[in-house]
Amino acid sequence: MKTIDRNEIAKDINAKIARLGRNINTNWELGFEEGQVITLEKQESWSDCGEFTVCNDFPVKYYFEIENEVPCHVVDYDNENEVIALGAEDCEDEKEVLLPAGTKLEVVYGEDASDNEEMGYYTVIFRYVEEEK
Repeated sequence: MKTIDRNEIAKDINAKIARLGRNINTNWELGFEEGQVITLEKQESWSDCGEFTVCNDFPVKYYFEIENEVPCHVVDYDNENEVIALGAEDCEDEKEVLLPAGTKLEVVYGEDASDNEEMGYYTVIFRYVEEEK
């Protein structure tokens, strides 16, 4: 039986979803600015309104959101091989969605110090940038 990995699963696009979100904690501010375009270097886990707890206590907190529809892979929690490959046993509440490497995102709302002061975290809003064909 061939084993599958996160990258292969992420490339298996099975949905287009808007308003995906992601929480991360870092040791420093990342410096996202409006108009900046980033390209994901590896697959990333996002969520479709699921419950997720960041598993580190780094001091700088971020909430990311993608405002428009983005091609993604919605984790199939009924697919045992996929769940095992992702280490997603008993994680249905996370509602995990994978974005493949190469996904381009443009910052439409960058880091604002007032967000961090008022809420204790930075909000960064992205827009999915479609590949030109």
